[in-house]
Order: sequence, then C-alpha cells, then structure tokens
Amino acid sequence: AILTFSFPILIFGQNFKIEKPNVDELKAEMKRTNFADDVIYVFMNRNYDSIAKKREIINYDYPDYSICSFNQDFENGINYSIEQCKEAGGISISLVLPKTDRKSLTEWIELIFQSSPMDIEHSWNSDKSKFEPTDKGVGCYYEIKETESNTIVENYCGC
Repeated sequence: AILTFSFPILIFGQNFKIEKPNVDELKAEMKRTNFADDVIYVFMNRNYDSIAKKREIINYDYPDYSICSFNQDFENGINYSIEQCKEAGGISISLVLPKTDRKSLTEWIELIFQSSPMDIEHSWNSDKSKFEPTDKGVGCYYEIKETESNTIVENYCGC
C-alpha cells in the first residue's frame, strides 16, 4: 500500500502589503495638530488598530515633561518605537513589520516622505534599501532591514 501525506505548504516571503499613505490627508492632519506627532505615527493611528498602550515611556527632563520616547504595538504584529530625547539629537523611529513586499514598502517610504514638510532632494541607493538625502547631509534617512521573520524600517531625521 502506498501512503500519501499532505502537509500544508507554508509560504515564507514578502507578502504583507503596507497600506498606501494618503499624502494630502497626512499633510492636513500634521498641520491640524501643529506637527505634534511624527508622520509615521499619524499614519499608523489612521490605518492600523493599536493593540496596546504606549510602553517604555520616557519623558523630557524639562517643563512640559512631554513624552520623548515610547514603544507601541499595532495589529498584524507591527511595532512602532520613537526616540527623540537627546537635545539636538534628531529623531529615530523604528517600524517593525511582518515580512513586507519591497515594492509596496519603497512606495510607502516615498509617500511618507512626501507627507512631511521637507524640501531636501532624496533618492534611493542602488539596491533600494536606503532612501536618503542626495547630498548625504541634513535630512531624513530611511533604511529597510530584513530579518528572518520581519521587515524593519529605520528612520532617522536630523542634522
């Protein structure tokens, strides 16, 4: 007798497609809140449900003692973290996504960049893993990193 077994086929790869940012809506929301939050955080809150409160919260040492660093989980296993506590240290954001389709992600980065108020020319490096100021100076840097189970977007803006 011949025995046959069927196993479900697990597909590993880049199949998560991140929602496409609406540049005009994001710009309007940023202006409305007087740029109180980072554009990526505004995007996350408009497009994905938060599944946990902010954690690992750090506040500035000086009056208004507002939050300068935190971490938050969203649906689909997405994690957002921001750090901007250092004086004149810029802003660092990490967005951990499920394995993500590279084409949708590069388009997402370009649209997120268009949603923030910056008139510095940016371009991709040869393998489309970094979107950065063409002159490599002041501005915002976006880097795509891959792990076995996630796609990570590291974003740094500053001088």
